[in-house]
Amino acid sequence: LFPPALNQWHSPNIKPLTTDIKKANALLADIGWTKGDDGILMRNGKRFSITLRTFPDRPELPLIATALQDQWREIGIELEVSVANYSEIPAGHQDGSLDTALYARNYGLTPDPIGSVLQDFSQGGGDWGAMGWENQTVADALMTIASTTDQDLRRKKIAIVVDSLQQELPVIPVVWYQHTVSVNANLKDVVIDPLQRSYGLSKMYWAD
Repeated sequence: LFPPALNQWHSPNIKPLTTDIKKANALLADIGWTKGDDGILMRNGKRFSITLRTFPDRPELPLIATALQDQWREIGIELEVSVANYSEIPAGHQDGSLDTALYARNYGLTPDPIGSVLQDFSQGGGDWGAMGWENQTVADALMTIASTTDQDLRRKKIAIVVDSLQQELPVIPVVWYQHTVSVNANLKDVVIDPLQRSYGLSKMYWAD
């Protein structure tokens, strides 16, 4: 969840997530799911069919959702993709009708992402964070991080949060990208907008 640019929030010791179809199939079989004739899992006469909500404001999201649909079918899960207004995600989050969602989340908007992390993973979760997930240790650690200026204590609590999110995966990072800009040494006042809304062309100039 946290790239190297976020300093304290990035842990190089965390093992990257991997895909293990055989293990996923075994775990599902252990709790009583068996594949039907069409390859979709069944249990107690009910198909394993859920809906993934996403939105077209970020044009890459529907494409990624289609790829996820194919990948989930490999383990027998029928994933219906619903592309609608982005407000459908927090609305479903609040009323409990949301199965799963695909959205873009940028924790790199500020040097310290505690505001966004606190909103997403504190008790009760936020509109865009964890749903139906509670971890009192993480909630307490986040409150400490947000309220203390003791850097050693912050580092310890951040490590607890980062490790817990990686182990329990209340949200699952699917893809990410790195924004890279190459600038001529003679071009001045170049600013990279993390939201990619402006290139700042009106402020750039060539050095004499």
